[in-house]
Amino acid sequence: MTHYLQPVIEKEEAVQKMSRQIHTGLWKKLRKTKQLTSMEQVYIPFYCFDYKAVTHSLPDGLEGRMAIEPLSRMSAILPVDLPLEESSRSFWPVQGEVSEQEAREVLYWEMFSKEKRREKILVEIVNRFVVYVPYWLGYIKDGKGYDVLALDGLNGKVDVPIKDTVLSYVCGHDEVNMG
Repeated sequence: MTHYLQPVIEKEEAVQKMSRQIHTGLWKKLRKTKQLTSMEQVYIPFYCFDYKAVTHSLPDGLEGRMAIEPLSRMSAILPVDLPLEESSRSFWPVQGEVSEQEAREVLYWEMFSKEKRREKILVEIVNRFVVYVPYWLGYIKDGKGYDVLALDGLNGKVDVPIKDTVLSYVCGHDEVNMG
């Protein structure tokens, strides 16, 4: 079984948010040289880590969940109660690895930035699995050619840093299907 997150942002809302993004600024509003031509929903694999952390300010510990995308190394703290869906459908294969040690280091520095007394920060990885996160991929045409925008399907924000990752999966997927 494969774990994935259910999108919060529906297609109509994603279209509105992307249209606002490409027409931001006075000059872009007047000229409207860019046009959203199509959109599709994609799922990007992240390694998900359940963890326990103990710090000086949290001596009883804290349990949490963090996701790290293996190509960009982008990380996000996820709500522990965020429901994970299961599916037998096939998703894109994960490109790259993220070790438990790498996850511990990311969590350590996350805790380090919030902790006033830094002498006691212990992080333990309890579980590691892959979770697929929904994104809306918008194809944009302008006078020079085409571009893409990725919109996070959970929070509705245009996610510029993940663009190269999304393209890597789309192009890798297309190469597999083409021959």
